[in-house]
Amino acid sequence: MLQTIADARRFFSQNDWRTILARIHARDTHPMIQFIKYGICGVGALVVHQTIWTLGSMWLFPAIDNDIPREVRALHSTYNNCFAVVFSTLFAYYTNVLWVFEQGRHHWVKEFFYFMLVSVIGFIAGLAAGPFLIHKYGIHSVVAQGILVVVSVLVNFFCRKFFVFKG
Repeated sequence: MLQTIADARRFFSQNDWRTILARIHARDTHPMIQFIKYGICGVGALVVHQTIWTLGSMWLFPAIDNDIPREVRALHSTYNNCFAVVFSTLFAYYTNVLWVFEQGRHHWVKEFFYFMLVSVIGFIAGLAAGPFLIHKYGIHSVVAQGILVVVSVLVNFFCRKFFVFKG
């Protein structure tokens, strides 16, 4: 792992911007660059998810106001996350296919199914961490949402890289 980071640092320090951008846009790129690209796509998906979650938490199923009982906030946060994950996962699939991973390990229908399955697994892991902590310990909904994001990102990257796409 440290060697991978050192190789990436060396690549960035020894090349000009044109070469760096060419490698960033290539499919067969260094794993660190691939993770950075995945992160950029993930930030886009996160923005989509958080926007939908926030709007839902303000107007659809209120979940941000601490005056709402914690059990209700936890349930409403779960509802809003379930709605948001559909749109953020579609965004993530589209951007990952276009820019990060190489298709071809599976037929595209199976690939999309696996991508969605991994998203659901990561989402459930995140939900187990986030809203559970609201319900159990009364933590703020925004903190719980942050925990959901971190857990989901870790599960999603490794599963997508090694099980869904070619590399």
